[in-house]
Amino acid sequence: MIKLSLTFTFLFGILSCFGQASYLDKDTSKYKNSPLYILKLPQQAPLLTASLIINVNDLDSISVKKNPESVKLYGKKAVNGAIVIYLKDRASVVSYDQLLTDFNIAYSDSKLPVFIDSVMTVQANDTYFELEGIKSVKIAKEKSTEMPYISILSIYPLNRPKKGEVYIKGKNRNVKAN
Repeated sequence: MIKLSLTFTFLFGILSCFGQASYLDKDTSKYKNSPLYILKLPQQAPLLTASLIINVNDLDSISVKKNPESVKLYGKKAVNGAIVIYLKDRASVVSYDQLLTDFNIAYSDSKLPVFIDSVMTVQANDTYFELEGIKSVKIAKEKSTEMPYISILSIYPLNRPKKGEVYIKGKNRNVKAN
């Protein structure tokens, strides 16, 4: 269970937290060679995803496909590999657009910058959410500039660990790595 939690935290923490270390570092070119992420729910077509906000207990398995197998299965988008995330039957996720609709955010506001758990997200349109894991979705304003943005808060925010620490969310306690 710890390995699965660590895998989930690492897998989605990287995607949702890049750029968090320094607001001055806007270079995202190091992420251009990222693998293709595919979300598979029982009895539904596969979904391409950039990140996922979901309870770790709803994960069934994670499969990594490497090139050339990934290209054979998923096409050119998977040239850097594919990570297939299988969810259990009870898992229910919604897209970014569905989330905004559920929280009464107007379509005209959907193009605002998006912060998930106070971390700027660049691929919000490719993110899927478990509604039970979302505390709030609202339009907020940055204090000094009054610039509006969409703030999404989850019940299990990802924290950037300090050097030598690993945080595991869910039923497990925080674990300090040696």
